[in-house]
Amino acid sequence: MSYQMWVQRFVGGGPAPMLGAAFEAVFGPYVDRLEPEFGCAHVTVPDGGDATFYGALSDVEFDSLMISHFSPGQVLDLLVEFARRADAVVIPPDCPTMLTVEDQRDDLPQELRAEAVVVADGAGVDAVLAAG
Repeated sequence: MSYQMWVQRFVGGGPAPMLGAAFEAVFGPYVDRLEPEFGCAHVTVPDGGDATFYGALSDVEFDSLMISHFSPGQVLDLLVEFARRADAVVIPPDCPTMLTVEDQRDDLPQELRAEAVVVADGAGVDAVLAAG
């Protein structure tokens, strides 16, 4: 899918850093191309899906992550797992923000809180995007 979503962590309504170790733990085994000069990593997962990520992925902490050109299926399951481990949310354009646990709602900026939804897996992400 040629669509972009952002992954961001919030604390007290403002942005907060995510741990690079969370990205490495979830996506590291599937990285097949790194372009650190562009802050880019491409992954291919066992179900044949793939995605491109942009961010300061080699840093101990980074502020945000963008996922682009992603496949449905395992890539989105892993995206939700990464968000869960990073205590982050997924922000697609023109769709509700996706939480991994309800407790994240209070840390969102006010304008994202009302319509935010909790997703448990990639199928939940697909459903939010389809309803968009």
